[in-house]
Amino acid sequence: MTLWRLWVSDNPIFRYHLFDQTKLRFFRSPWRITAAVAFLASLYIAIVFYVAEYGFAELVLFLECFSLWIIAPLMAHSLFAMEFEKATWDMLILTRLTVSQIVMGKFLSRLVLLFIYISFFIPLIFISIGVGRKLSLYEILSLVFKTQLVAISWAIFLVAVTLWLSYRLKRAMLTAAAAFVGQVSVVVILPILWIMFLELIVVDFEPFYSSYWEMETTYNWMFNPVSAIIFYNPVFTLLLLFVEGWIDSKMSAPVLWGTWQGIVYLLLAYLLIVILIRSISKATRKQL
Repeated sequence: MTLWRLWVSDNPIFRYHLFDQTKLRFFRSPWRITAAVAFLASLYIAIVFYVAEYGFAELVLFLECFSLWIIAPLMAHSLFAMEFEKATWDMLILTRLTVSQIVMGKFLSRLVLLFIYISFFIPLIFISIGVGRKLSLYEILSLVFKTQLVAISWAIFLVAVTLWLSYRLKRAMLTAAAAFVGQVSVVVILPILWIMFLELIVVDFEPFYSSYWEMETTYNWMFNPVSAIIFYNPVFTLLLLFVEGWIDSKMSAPVLWGTWQGIVYLLLAYLLIVILIRSISKATRKQL
């Protein structure tokens, strides 16, 4: 049996979380959801016309990342927690499904919803970049690829982290709170504190800062522990990508900037999912 059949097509967990659960939520409050969809559709059309006329690619990217990185934890915070809260976890474990089917069914169902949401922003990104500065087709595709890789891979990493927290904490609200607090701490608070710390311990901070950009033709920045907190920050990564590709084309980012961070986020997400599968298998003595 291929992984596609094992995890997707023949996996009832995947089908339930992607289709059945969505239908249940709709039929519980159809009028509210219909009104919300109508409002969001009207807002989306207005944004399309606004972006087509004025551009503002920075605003579109900000809206995408801000909403995506908030929605990602909300999609996954209750996937395992609800099993414990509704006392259905033991029944799920007693089924013939393997641990990988259970975990990957939940994980992949959220990734599908994530990509459906992202698909609404891709046209806006292309439209907004096409208005304003004149960029070549290669520059546009390169900028879109790198920014989307960083934004999407960080969202996938957030889903993996939240899924792991959902299993460990066993409470949906506690998981959501921990995911949001953790993300704000890693993305905002920790880099600011680290920069302040570096300014305190380095007498002349300017040479230390400018030395970052001297590595733009080398791969040293990828493995520099001092700058890892800043360089692997998704917000800082996207800011530099836009400064290089949109605001100041003369400024060159380090080699593989954006692409490497996206790969690292995906590897971390993969590692978390593997750890989650093995920990559940060990705790339940169930087949991987």
